[in-house]
Amino acid sequence: MSKSVSNDALWEKLSEIEETIKRYLKEQKESVPKQEQADVTSQLRENKDEIVKKIEKYIQGLGSHCDSHFKSIYTNLGQLDEHTHGIYEILSNMWGIMREPEEQTKTDDKLYLNFKFFKLRKSSLVIAILGLLVFILTLFCMKQQNDYMLLLNESYTQNILK
Repeated sequence: MSKSVSNDALWEKLSEIEETIKRYLKEQKESVPKQEQADVTSQLRENKDEIVKKIEKYIQGLGSHCDSHFKSIYTNLGQLDEHTHGIYEILSNMWGIMREPEEQTKTDDKLYLNFKFFKLRKSSLVIAILGLLVFILTLFCMKQQNDYMLLLNESYTQNILK
């Protein structure tokens, strides 16, 4: 069967079959003359074979429908396993980093300049030198601006006196 059948449709068909079986059982329980009873049993056998064939078809449809669900669940479990493995690798790497403080201190020693009484970080020294350069450049620019303003003021006063 190429088409999948929903569970609700299967349960509906099964309930219809159950109703027909109950109906036949009620008819069978009623007192029927022997001649009619023979006719009913032959009809019941014909219907029984038809019912069994329908049930087998529906079971096959349900099986194929469930197989598609199992396939999707299997692929989802494979993806979940891959994600779990990736998370495990990340956590094991983090655990390895946390367990190796000696190697971190060795690399930290390379970042410091060791003087007699204190340690100085190399990056702090570079920042201090750059800050000092910016301060000197700012002072130089301010002095240039001050000299320029003095010259302008002097030329202005000479122009007024003329």
